[in-house]
Amino acid sequence: MADDIFKTKEEKDFFNSLLNKVESLPSPSKEKNPSDDQISPATAPHLVELVNRIKGTLAAMKAFVFLSRDKFVDAELGEYFYRIITGEVEKTLSLLNVFQDYININAPLRKMNTVNMMIEEILKRYESYLEEKEIRIIKKQFEENLPETIVPDEQLRYILDSVIQYTIHSVPLHGNIGFLTRSFDIQELKEEEKALLQKDGKHLEILIIFTSYPKEIDQFGLVPGVAVLPKEETIDLILQLVKEVIQKNRGIMKMKVDEDKPITFISLILPVERRKVVQYPSLGERLKKSTGG
Repeated sequence: MADDIFKTKEEKDFFNSLLNKVESLPSPSKEKNPSDDQISPATAPHLVELVNRIKGTLAAMKAFVFLSRDKFVDAELGEYFYRIITGEVEKTLSLLNVFQDYININAPLRKMNTVNMMIEEILKRYESYLEEKEIRIIKKQFEENLPETIVPDEQLRYILDSVIQYTIHSVPLHGNIGFLTRSFDIQELKEEEKALLQKDGKHLEILIIFTSYPKEIDQFGLVPGVAVLPKEETIDLILQLVKEVIQKNRGIMKMKVDEDKPITFISLILPVERRKVVQYPSLGERLKKSTGG
């Protein structure tokens, strides 16, 4: 029987009183707008910081209680005191963890500058190699608040990482690499290029400029005033694979070579995401943003 789970009448009465309270809670209003429960993105970092301060205090309290339990004259009382306090601290920490998750899902952040941040991240990985070859990264001209592209993050990372690898292995000792990112309207492109892209919406360009060995790189596109290299029968495999991924995402890739310098230009043009893109960063990332770290 269900009554068997209660050892005493007092336990049964206590449980029933709690159950009655739960049943008497008012049901949510159907007219309530779900968006009313959203936490302001401006408020969320402060709430996270407050929660982490409380968690830090509770952790210190737990450590203090652990060290103090042997100070009691009555050892049994010391152990009881330790169990009670640590139990309450653990329950409160669990509640705070759930509250942090609640903040996370109800205060999404606008996803921006993914391309710029990925380029910085990838260059950081190859920093030692660039220093070894004494390759100078020219001041990066990144558009502030560059919009998001429709390319999924993993594919975008593959594109950027592959092209940067190709670039740094194509640059001679003491060479230079420059980066530029910008958003633009499709009307700026030539008619043959427009035909390869989606007809509406904006696009973004990732332009990589680097010094290179003369006459060793094939090209994918032409640009006025730039010398044209003879068409090679074999396209470098890295760029060929990258080009395929870009085309699957309704973008285009172009390469331009100036033999006189010699300088090579690689242009990646990708469609911009027209919808508002949000992300749910980890709590550590959110706290880092709130403290300016």
